[in-house]
Amino acid sequence: MSEKKILKNIRSGQQESVEILIKKYYRDIYTYCFCRVEDRQTAQDLTQEVFLRFLQNLDSYEHTGKLKNYLYVTAGNLIKDHYKKRKEDVWEDEKIQQTADKLSAGTENISDRLTLQEIIRGLPELERELILLRYYQNLHLGEIARIVSMPVSTVRYRLKQAEISIKNKWEE
Repeated sequence: MSEKKILKNIRSGQQESVEILIKKYYRDIYTYCFCRVEDRQTAQDLTQEVFLRFLQNLDSYEHTGKLKNYLYVTAGNLIKDHYKKRKEDVWEDEKIQQTADKLSAGTENISDRLTLQEIIRGLPELERELILLRYYQNLHLGEIARIVSMPVSTVRYRLKQAEISIKNKWEE
């Protein structure tokens, strides 16, 4: 069923369409939240809040792009709010480790992976987020652009700069 059809059905009060929507996107949004907060319960709470807010604001939602991107943006905003309340660093070790593992696929040396983790950890926050969205979440540049509210060309440039920075530090 298409997103437009699902949204039309939800707006007309069909509860089954709400369930279809949640089943369709829950895993992606939960994974994104979990990668950012590193706690299953918190990730579940944030994921539920994403869908709750979407449903509460459904009347003002205009279907102009992929609904999944809208949900990612909502999740990102909720995660930022979560960390503002807790005053914790958004970029925890495990997600950086997982991203480093993906970037260093084929690298057998554990010290190389640890070095890559440190390099990623040392990147500015925006560059870390772009690397995580691209290589851990496997999102396309257009999706990333909508999530971080930047033009695709800027995302491409910033991502390339982050990759060059990683490569240069790797070769040191």
